Amino acid sequence: MPTLLVPGQAPWMTVPDLIGHLRRTAPRRAYAIHDGLLNDWGLRVLDGVLRSEADRLGADIRRLRPGERVDLAR
Repeated sequence: MPTLLVPGQAPWMTVPDLIGHLRRTAPRRAYAIHDGLLNDWGLRVLDGVLRSEADRLGADIRRLRPGERVDLAR
């Protein structure tokens, strides 16, 4: 899968669910969205999980910052 948008937080999702989904799909790029309910500590945890999976998969996996844009078509 070239690009994947994943929820950074959801009431029905756990961190192991997020990690498992990233590992199953193995995208070249993944961007976490829907993180608006997380406080600073939760955002740091999410960033750490995404960085760890990016390193493991050799992919660009990260959280989009407010106002940041990426070209999903490439």
